[in-house]
Amino acid sequence: MTVTRMPAAQSGRTRGVLSALAGAALLVTLAAGRRGLPDLPLCWFHSMTGLPCPGCGLTRSVFAIGSGDFASAWHYNPFGYVVYGVLVVLLVSPVLARVAPKLTVLLESTWFINAFVAVNVVGLMVFGFVRLALLWN
Repeated sequence: MTVTRMPAAQSGRTRGVLSALAGAALLVTLAAGRRGLPDLPLCWFHSMTGLPCPGCGLTRSVFAIGSGDFASAWHYNPFGYVVYGVLVVLLVSPVLARVAPKLTVLLESTWFINAFVAVNVVGLMVFGFVRLALLWN
């Protein structure tokens, strides 16, 4: 297995920018929490069809996790925990790169990212179909 890496300076800058963006997103979820979201529909698919898409509830779930309302987060969409986890990993990635460089190489490898995305996209689709099936029963 060959792992291609960016030059150290470029990967450090990219890691820093992603960390700052993830930190800003997490800060917004902590500051606003669930109460910071409007009671307007956030999903165009749901607005058009009345049916939830697989991603319906992800934003509300992440905000609920930020406010400590874990039961509501699970109710909105369990994959909110995956999104929140990714944000936390991105936030700590500059420190992780210094403390555990081998782990960083693994987490930034193309095969790991592709596998992680594939597993979660398939999981999200299965979740969406199961949710629709439960609505129709």
